[in-house]
Amino acid sequence: MRFSQDFIERVSEANNLVDIISQYTQLKPSGSGLMGRCPFPDHVEKTASFSVSETKQVYHCFGCHKSGNMFSFLRDYQGMSFPEAVEYLANRASIPMPAPEKNEAAQDQVAEKKKLLLKVNKLAAHYFSEQLHRVPNDHPVKKYIASRGLSKEVIETFGIGYAVAEWDGLEKHLASHNISMALAEEARLVKARTNKSGYFDIFRDRLMFPIFSAMGEPIAFGGRYLEKKENEPKYLNSPETPVFIKGKVLYGLSQTARYIRSDDMALIVEGYMDLVSLYQAGIRNVVATMGTALTPDHGKMLKRMTKNVVAMFDGDSAGMEAAERSLPILLAADLYPKGLTLPNSMDPDDYVKKYGAEALKAELDKAPDLFVMILARWMEGYRGDASEKVKLADKLKPLFEVIPDLRLRDLYLAEAAQKMSVTLPWLRQAVGIQGSGPVYSQNRPAMTRTVQPGPQTNPQGPAPVSQSVEGGKISLKGGSKAELLLLGLVLKSRANFDQFVNEKLLESVAHDGVKKILEKATDVYRQDLNKFDKLTSLLVSYVDQPEYLFQAGPQAETEPGFDEEAEMKLLRDCFKRVRENFLREQAKQLARDLKNEPSSEKLEQIMNIQRNRISLNKG
Repeated sequence: MRFSQDFIERVSEANNLVDIISQYTQLKPSGSGLMGRCPFPDHVEKTASFSVSETKQVYHCFGCHKSGNMFSFLRDYQGMSFPEAVEYLANRASIPMPAPEKNEAAQDQVAEKKKLLLKVNKLAAHYFSEQLHRVPNDHPVKKYIASRGLSKEVIETFGIGYAVAEWDGLEKHLASHNISMALAEEARLVKARTNKSGYFDIFRDRLMFPIFSAMGEPIAFGGRYLEKKENEPKYLNSPETPVFIKGKVLYGLSQTARYIRSDDMALIVEGYMDLVSLYQAGIRNVVATMGTALTPDHGKMLKRMTKNVVAMFDGDSAGMEAAERSLPILLAADLYPKGLTLPNSMDPDDYVKKYGAEALKAELDKAPDLFVMILARWMEGYRGDASEKVKLADKLKPLFEVIPDLRLRDLYLAEAAQKMSVTLPWLRQAVGIQGSGPVYSQNRPAMTRTVQPGPQTNPQGPAPVSQSVEGGKISLKGGSKAELLLLGLVLKSRANFDQFVNEKLLESVAHDGVKKILEKATDVYRQDLNKFDKLTSLLVSYVDQPEYLFQAGPQAETEPGFDEEAEMKLLRDCFKRVRENFLREQAKQLARDLKNEPSSEKLEQIMNIQRNRISLNKG
């Protein structure tokens, strides 16, 4: 769903970044802002270096250099997409979601039904959690939890609960909260009795795993029996409902997204206990498919957080078939998939208990490309007969057709050709790829793997204009040190911004990305002077690397130790260096033009520039 800028600003104004971040780390007043320990799991620190400005509604960590606004925090910490973050914040502030223009009445009914179903699921999740707390320690469910070594922290993190053995425990609980049984049945929590009136619970005598949306709302459940029962599955999962579409949900993602981003890798396992056990062991960058096949939507969700995935499969034929089905989906999502099977058909929990988490991490580090793993399976018993080569090329063709990164496709082609003992041109032709040059030289440009480095400067000069907008965001990579420092200083305070506007320096900014941001900031500032405090928060959404907006640090004029005179001198030095760089580049360009096409006019322009540079240095 697309939101208007007015709605996004309304949602942003109705929420407070401090309240959101305070759920995950303790913030204490410090000068004009707040400080706390960085909440991101890849940055463990003893002293507070995470700064939050309530006035500007932005955060910046001086240790790991993460920075942004409330939307980027929910994206990086909770794994939410931008629309999910907007919806989460709107619900948090009790702001109704905008109704679509078409079929508004029908859409309103659907939205209201989803809201009611989420309410029922929330009541059920709380009920299951309470039942687990109430049973005695010698109860089978408590004994099972103890046997799996699950801590209180992990149980609370995943909201694990217990569905009692009675046939109507949940049904009575929901009825006491005035929930209609028709609605509870639509949530797939109860079912109407066949031969008499009334309803019975679908989940009974099971360890319960709530399935959460990216916004942290329970949308479905999985239940594991405590002892084997005839005609009942080991795991009973909620059927799909208006709020739960299995192919669009990965179990555990709302709890593990921050670790996936921090480790830049996602481990894909099959079941609830696989994930929970690994999380308990300290391997937390995990998601689970809940026993279903991976889908293209799963691939898209993972790509929002990382391109590196390791899929763990059983070593039996069913596991290998699942691996074969997963490979084209993961490749089509522009991911770099690896595959891992544990020895002796061990599940992740058994492996970690026997060998330890570090041993599993070592196995993950050694995991081969899933393509190589599947190719090896397809080549078991391969003799190199002509017919075998053709059949194998036919099996490989669908894989090569879906890989968007053509460089990766080229490397896989070369590897397959070598293992098949065929020439690369033959394999290219056999899988329908024309030409004899590198695969990625054909028809479409190669996709590049996006790496987000820390702040760097380009001593070679500004990046070309064509490099200044990437993926719909303004790129600040390649900006000169002076221009990036200028950007941070200008956005730091209203006094600095006024100075910048009065200097009329915008035309002297060489880097196109820096200029675009300063132009946008100037436009917003001129429209409404009162919007300055939220300017940085607004601009965070427009740049590829928001840390550049904090180059000068968030220390404000009211903070102890702030030196106004030193800052103004630094700002004036930036003005001077930006102008000097601009004049120097102008002179170089004119000198090149003069060499190619001599003229007295160009010579006069060069002389004027030199006089301006001398005057600037005297000032």
